[in-house]
Amino acid sequence: MAQNFTQQALNERLFIAADLDDVPAIKQALKDGADVDARNDRQSTPLDRAAWSGHTDAAKALLEAGAEVNTSNGATQSTALHWAAWKGNTVAARALLAAGADLALKDKDGNTPIDKARSQKHPELANYLQSIANSTIKRPTPKEVGLDMNKRNAALAKPIVGEHTAKVVTGMEAQRQAALNDPSEGI
Repeated sequence: MAQNFTQQALNERLFIAADLDDVPAIKQALKDGADVDARNDRQSTPLDRAAWSGHTDAAKALLEAGAEVNTSNGATQSTALHWAAWKGNTVAARALLAAGADLALKDKDGNTPIDKARSQKHPELANYLQSIANSTIKRPTPKEVGLDMNKRNAALAKPIVGEHTAKVVTGMEAQRQAALNDPSEGI
């Protein structure tokens, strides 16, 4: 199913903003209805583009808006962490790790983000990622990298279908609470 022009234009604005590290434009595009996990013709997401471009502020804004951190693009099966590692962007890699990026995911060639950092001659980043993978050091916390997880959690909790779904879920939650308070009431 093809996107309508308006949605496509909104998503394109989001990609451009991610490419330019323009956080206010990212927030505006998302407010206007752009899809935080939109795909371009190469099946990349705005988060991929921000990580590729080394735009840590854009990556953080997208993560706070609920961008899926472990999604891979269609062409290379690379995640945003692969791109950050390939470019040697330690700051973006730390933000992605704090948001839950998976170090074990492999691209279409079987490479992990650690492999990407090594192959592109970023030994400090490769060693850092390897230390996290080996549990020698802890992952960075969202607070350490300036990532507002309250915003991310709120974005992830938004109803997908709309107001009707929220009412149904609220009604189901009320039934569940009633059952917990009175075991004779079933759900």
